[in-house]
Amino acid sequence: MILRKLSPVLLLLALTACTSQSDRTLTTATGGGLPVNPNQVLPQTISELTALHRSGQTFLVWPESGGASYHVYRHSVPVTQDNLASAQKLTARWGALDNNTSRNTYRSNEEPDNFVVEDLGLPLADNTGLFVHTVQNGEQGSAYYGVTIVTGNDTETLVASNTLDSAVTETVATPRPVLVSSKNSGKGRLYTHYMDYQNWNPTLNGYAYSYTIALPANYNASRSYPLQLNLHAYGEGLRYLSETEFADWEIIQLFPHDPGEQQGTIHTWWFGFAADHNYRTAGQLPSSGNVANFTEQRLLAAIRAVINDSAFNVNNDLIHVIGNSMGASGALSLGLRYPNVISGIYASQPMTNYPASPTFQSNFIQLWGQQPSALQVLNSGPDSGTIRRYGAGGNVPTTAWNWMNHLDQMRRRTADDFAFLAIDHGKADATIDWQTQGRPLVQALTDAKAGFSANALDGVGHGWQAFAAVVKPLFGLGYGDEAPWRYPRSLSYPSITNASGSGSVNPANSGNDSYNTNIEWSTAANSFGQPIVDNSNTYEISIRSTAGSQTANITPRRTASFDPAGGSQCQWSAVNNATGQTVQSGTATASGGGVVTAVGVPVNVSQGTRLRINC
Repeated sequence: MILRKLSPVLLLLALTACTSQSDRTLTTATGGGLPVNPNQVLPQTISELTALHRSGQTFLVWPESGGASYHVYRHSVPVTQDNLASAQKLTARWGALDNNTSRNTYRSNEEPDNFVVEDLGLPLADNTGLFVHTVQNGEQGSAYYGVTIVTGNDTETLVASNTLDSAVTETVATPRPVLVSSKNSGKGRLYTHYMDYQNWNPTLNGYAYSYTIALPANYNASRSYPLQLNLHAYGEGLRYLSETEFADWEIIQLFPHDPGEQQGTIHTWWFGFAADHNYRTAGQLPSSGNVANFTEQRLLAAIRAVINDSAFNVNNDLIHVIGNSMGASGALSLGLRYPNVISGIYASQPMTNYPASPTFQSNFIQLWGQQPSALQVLNSGPDSGTIRRYGAGGNVPTTAWNWMNHLDQMRRRTADDFAFLAIDHGKADATIDWQTQGRPLVQALTDAKAGFSANALDGVGHGWQAFAAVVKPLFGLGYGDEAPWRYPRSLSYPSITNASGSGSVNPANSGNDSYNTNIEWSTAANSFGQPIVDNSNTYEISIRSTAGSQTANITPRRTASFDPAGGSQCQWSAVNNATGQTVQSGTATASGGGVVTAVGVPVNVSQGTRLRINC
C-alpha cells in the first residue's frame, strides 16, 4: 500500500498496523478537526488530506466540520479552488457526502461503530471524513485529490487537498477487503469491502459491506477446503463466529450481511436494487432506469476475495451456498445464475416467484419499483457473462420482476447451466407461501430439466429443514462426517425428472412428497460403477435407485465436453450393471441448446444402470 501523509501540521487519525497481510505498516496519530460552527463558517486555511492507496483503491481521510457536507475531486494536477471546474467530481452523481462518512451506519453485532481503513487498525474518529475511490481502467498513475465544503446556494470551498505533497500513485487492481478484527487465533475474521462508488448506488445501504470468515478448529493451511457461502434469513444479521459452527464441519464458512430493519433499512433479498434511483428521496419508489444485481456482485466479490487470500486454502471446485427463508431465496438465485462459480446449493423454503408472493410486496417495490414500471434488470460483474444477455443492453432484455420469477426463468433458460439444486418446502408455510412458491416449483424444475432433489413436507410451517432434501452420499451436506460439500463444480450431473419413485409434479396440499432423494449416481466419492464419461458426442453415467427399481427421464447437465449440435439424433441404451444386459434403448433429439433427454430409463438397485448416450 502507498500512504501520502500530506502535512505534519494536521494529524488525522490513529491506526495501528497490523498483520503480515498488510503490504506495509501505516502509522499516524489523531488530532483536532475543523472547528464546529452551526453557521458553517468556512476555515481560512486549507487542511490536509490523508490518502492511502491499496490494491486498486484510494482511501481519503480528512477532518470534518460539524453539520457540513462535502464533495470529493480528483485531478492530474494539485487541486486548487481555481481548477475545481476542470477536476473530476467523484461525488457528482449522488450529491454531497454528509458528515458521518466514517460511521458504519449499517453495522451488525460485533462490528465497530466506525470504519477501519487499515488491516487490524483502529476505527476512524467521529470527526473524520472518509471516501474510497476505486481506480478505473485508464486512471492508473499519479493523482491529486481535494475536498470541498458545501454551503448555502451550493457554494463549494476547498478545505482539504494534497497540494502540499506529491501525488498519490495509483494502480488498477482487484480491491482487497480490509481485515477489521480477528479472534481465536484468526479462525474467526471480520472484513469490510468497499464497492466501486462510481458504478454503485450508495444511496440505499452505502457502499461498504462486511462479511466474516470461520475456519475449522483444526484448520490446516496445507490442505484445501470447500467454501460455504451461508446467507442469513430475513430479520437476521451478520454472524461472527470464533470458528466453524460445527466442530466436525471441515469447511470454510463465509457469512455476509444484508442490512435490514435492525439497521433502519430494507433487505435486498440477496439480489440487488435500483441502479438509478436516489433512495434518499423519501416517499418515492424507483420508477425509471435499471435494477442492478448489486448484492450478487458483492457476494461473488467476497467469494473471490477469500479464494485470492493467501490466508485461506479454498478448493475452487467445491463452492456451495446454503440458506433458510430469505437466505434460501438468495441461494436459489445464485445457483440459477452463477454455476460457473457455484457447484450446488441447499435452499430451505426459498422464494421462487417474487411477483406472486403475498407477503413481501411492500419490500420488493422499494427495491425494484412497482410491477407495472417494468424496470429492466442489469446483470453486471466479472461472473455475469452468461446472463448479461438477459439484462439491459443484452439481446433478450428482461424486466427485474420477471427476472425474479424463477419459475418462468428456469423454463426460459432450459439451455443454460444451473448449479445442482436441493430444496425443501413446507406445505403449511404461510411466510414463503406454499401455494405460490413451493407448490409450482417441481413442475418448473421438471420443465427446465434442471438437476435437483426436493421435498414438499406435510404440515410443516416456516423453518429450517436441516438439509432434508440433500442426497448426502453425493453432496455430503448434513452433520457428522457428511458435512463437507463433496460434489465438484467440474463434474457433470444428471437431471432426473418424472421418476416413478418420486411424488407428483403437481403435489397435493397434504402428504409428504419427495423428488429424486432416492436416486444416486456413481462418482469418485460415491463409487459403485464406472466413472462418468463426458466426451463431445458421448455421455455415460452409472445411476441407481435406493428405494426399489424405478424409471426416470435422464438429461446430462453442466457437461464439460458433451455438447451435441441442436437437431442431432442421439441413440441411448440402459445396461443393467449387474448382468451386463441392455434393458432399454431409444432415440432422442438434441435441442437447440444441446440438451438431450433419455425418456423412461430403467433405474435399478444395487449396482444400478449404465446409461449411454451417443450423438
